[in-house]
Amino acid sequence: MGLLKKKSLWLGALFLLILGVATVCVIYKELEGQDIIGTLKNANVWWVLAGVCSMALYAIADGINISRCLKLAGYKISFAQMMKYSFAGFFFSSITPSSTGGQPGQLYFMAKDKLKVSHSAFTLLCALLSFQCAAVFLGVVGVICSQGEVFKLQGRFAYVFPIGFALNLAIIAFLICVLFTRKLAGFFIGIGLWFIKVRGVKPGERFKFLRSFASYRKAACLLRKNKIVFVKMLLTSLVQIILFHSVTFFCARAIGCPDLEWFTVLRTQASLFISVSSLPLPGAAGVTEYGYALFYADLIPTALLGSVMLLSRFVSFTMPLVLSGLGLIGLSIKPKKK
Repeated sequence: MGLLKKKSLWLGALFLLILGVATVCVIYKELEGQDIIGTLKNANVWWVLAGVCSMALYAIADGINISRCLKLAGYKISFAQMMKYSFAGFFFSSITPSSTGGQPGQLYFMAKDKLKVSHSAFTLLCALLSFQCAAVFLGVVGVICSQGEVFKLQGRFAYVFPIGFALNLAIIAFLICVLFTRKLAGFFIGIGLWFIKVRGVKPGERFKFLRSFASYRKAACLLRKNKIVFVKMLLTSLVQIILFHSVTFFCARAIGCPDLEWFTVLRTQASLFISVSSLPLPGAAGVTEYGYALFYADLIPTALLGSVMLLSRFVSFTMPLVLSGLGLIGLSIKPKKK
């Protein structure tokens, strides 16, 4: 037992070391050659704090949505657990291409808390579906209000924005099919059983897989019977996305853009977000900055655009990345109550 504990300790330390290195690399790439200290010194501290508060409420809203589905499945989730899963989602999404690491990272911490994989996976898919629906809804509103400007952009990489828009719509269609379509669920069962057969695992593995999928389908039935839970999740996700998109407005005001309207920023940021969020880049780095230059060229003075972009990325991405990583470590090593 002592050997196993030592091995687990070393693996945990190695895991944290890898995450730390990945975080430093992402932050260095994000802030390379940027004068964030000078930008913060020249910014209005109250507007910056408004942006920070928006991101804090964003994380809490994400945790609330996760806890809703888990409580429906019969789990009692504390506020600390709720925030741990929220931090894990943001942290791993930020350091992986196309934000693909968020759900696996959350599953890892849920498994450590002895939650069933089937219930955890279903919860995260529901949370992702509600988030995607809210993001695309606001994005469509933004595209309509801007008279389809996202499809008329000119520039070297302008074509990536319509592609990102289409990818988000495809993700929603796929999630709805996986969660609520019985035939597609059966298709995935067949793939899983074929994989088990190819691997040549023990017969008990087949039964274990079918039992897990049965739990998954049971959770889906629970949600269909309690539709009000998903409606609440959608509304929470809508508030969550609005808070996230409002960060750019707060940062623009902090830098010195008093004439910029909140709704104008909201619909512009919504169009930008759904255009870049699914692209295969960690945190959509690079293309997001390029998108700022295209989407906000006529809204923010050229002399201030770079500072607004830098401050916005710092408040909505770099700082939450560091804080979510620290919060994740703190909540993970916190001793469990007997």
